[in-house]
Amino acid sequence: MEATVVGRRTASRALAAVVGLALAGGLGGGALVDRAEARPAEAAKDGRPNILVVMTDDMAAGDVALMPNVRRLLARQGTTFADAVDSFPLCCPARATFITGQYAHNHGVAGNFYPYGWYGMKHRGNTLPAWLDDAGYRTALIGKWLNGYGARDAHGEVPAGFDIWRGLLDVSAYDYFNFVMNRDGELRTWGDADFARKLVEFAKIEVTPNPAGLAGVFAKLEELFGPRPYSYWGAERPRDYSPDVTGKVAENLVRAERKSRKPFFIWWSPAAPHREDVATTLMGRPGPDPRPAPRYAERSSRYQLPRPPSFNEADFADKPSNMRDAAPPLSDAQIEQLQLDYEGRAGSLLAVDDHVGKLVETLRETDQLDNTMIVFLSDNGWMQGEHRIPGDKFLPYEESLRVPLIVRGPGVPAGRTVHGQVSNIDFAPTLVDAADARARRVMDGVSLLPTIRKPKRRPDRALEIEALAPLFEGNIPVNAWDRPYKGVRTDRYTYVVWSETGERELY
Repeated sequence: MEATVVGRRTASRALAAVVGLALAGGLGGGALVDRAEARPAEAAKDGRPNILVVMTDDMAAGDVALMPNVRRLLARQGTTFADAVDSFPLCCPARATFITGQYAHNHGVAGNFYPYGWYGMKHRGNTLPAWLDDAGYRTALIGKWLNGYGARDAHGEVPAGFDIWRGLLDVSAYDYFNFVMNRDGELRTWGDADFARKLVEFAKIEVTPNPAGLAGVFAKLEELFGPRPYSYWGAERPRDYSPDVTGKVAENLVRAERKSRKPFFIWWSPAAPHREDVATTLMGRPGPDPRPAPRYAERSSRYQLPRPPSFNEADFADKPSNMRDAAPPLSDAQIEQLQLDYEGRAGSLLAVDDHVGKLVETLRETDQLDNTMIVFLSDNGWMQGEHRIPGDKFLPYEESLRVPLIVRGPGVPAGRTVHGQVSNIDFAPTLVDAADARARRVMDGVSLLPTIRKPKRRPDRALEIEALAPLFEGNIPVNAWDRPYKGVRTDRYTYVVWSETGERELY
């Protein structure tokens, strides 16, 4: 029986057949800086650019409007990609693509949760940081790494290729005031240390698969935090606000690198504006999720949640069954919470924006700005009420797929916007090209440096989008709309086949 065709636009059978063939064939803080970190290297800098990556977490493409420093110091002084797309819009698969240049079906990360996530990745030592390290770069990570990091042993390792490691342990990485950092193999906590360590211990639970379902999740929660309901959710000291802590570490590392004779690759990966997860979703902490930076609590309360035409859309007749069955119209209470969450997201991004400004100023003060490529992006997009989704990514819709991407640096035209799609599979090839390094994987993407120089050279190609597995198994009835799919996206169309039902969408 032919699969049901759903979608708002009608397309010819010929187009559907061509895209179907493409699918079938596959497409291709200051105290944390040691003096040792500022040691000079042996050889003189060779003219290759420093690389500073700022990667936010679950940031919608339109949220750049909330960040004045990003717009003024990066977009106006660099090149913006107006249609950057995430091939698998979920945190860990997307981050794995960033460090491999590969689609998820090639790098092997199909989900977020232990024992998958970071520990499910193929050839974990063969990644972008290792390639840049081999090419003579000094490499550093500050903030969130890949999902599941530290879940195996509540400690975490220093991944191959990093000279300086400041990785946040799952799931404390998502608590903005109570978290654990692996600092070159040694652990340090912020906030309530006991609460933060319990968050890390909670990350060991095997969510997928989990025969006990939600009952097992809550049993582990009560084992660690006591019986429900909860009235304590850790410390909340302004000095411990995670985007500020990690931002200051990044600034100090940039300042220290002025003494190095090697170019640097510094990847600042704040958790903002990702939800805080355990304390809110599972422990019932009220208020915005995430919490804004305390200094921006009043300002962010004035921001209004965007309500585009797809917000809480009334007509779901053309949506696939997983959406029709699992995503009823949003209630007033859900919309009120989305408004609170948007305020929190804005307040967290304003904190990130502060540190973007400080990073640029630090580069300028240390005479490194003119030779530093700055890349601002998010791991994936975010839906906040669009298509009736009360906060999520994963799905093959524009709000989920599209991410901000801005590049500033030597040879990058200022104030330019590149139209037409590019993909996160292109990010690693671009940095390898900029660093004159050599990748040790066959990458699916291409360097965007030719496109940055001459936008007409942007590759004209269909891009694959995919979700390889459900976010949760059936016995955890959360985000039940998140089902696997394969799809193709062009500048004009998005075509999706839902793997379990064969239902199709064409937009």
